[in-house]
Amino acid sequence: MPTMLASLLETSIPDLRVKADVIAFGGASLAAHWNRGEVQKRLAAQKWNAVVLQDQSTRPLRALKSMQEHVRRFVDEIQISGAKPYLYMTWARKNDPASQANIVTAFQGLAKATSARVIPVGLAWAQFRRLRPEIDLYEPDGSHPTVIGSYLAACTHFFSLADIEAVSDRSVENTLGTSDLNLLHEVCKTTARTDRTFRSN
Repeated sequence: MPTMLASLLETSIPDLRVKADVIAFGGASLAAHWNRGEVQKRLAAQKWNAVVLQDQSTRPLRALKSMQEHVRRFVDEIQISGAKPYLYMTWARKNDPASQANIVTAFQGLAKATSARVIPVGLAWAQFRRLRPEIDLYEPDGSHPTVIGSYLAACTHFFSLADIEAVSDRSVENTLGTSDLNLLHEVCKTTARTDRTFRSN
């Protein structure tokens, strides 16, 4: 998804060159990343404009206290480095859509406790599923995103990070179709721009 987001930004903003880096390992929590120390080293070694934090997807539901603690720690480090911190709100598992409400509540608390801004992918995901239930955003495991799901996540990041009205990249149009692609863009933009619940002061 970060590579896809970089492509969206570069395609839509003339002369922009994006360097996107990812620090990830399977099933890792923010606590595990903190203890590993690689993020802190990368922040100290290089200048970044924005840093997006993503915890393991079920942590807001089953380990919120630990998530809160480590979000605060990372936000402090990110701000010291001069970058802007963002929190990536993920989506509910396919077999448990009702849990999205608890995920939203968790991120509302995180937004109030820190100065980080939330990128509300989970809300855009849920809204697009309501409008187009026949389009599957999930891989067969019911958790990870399809290409369309990843594109939706990238577009929500795009509209959260950039003050631009349209995405120029339409690489999934052959798969999704023009009208559904336009709807996806509108859902992502509206969710990112008009939902003020998560905006820091």
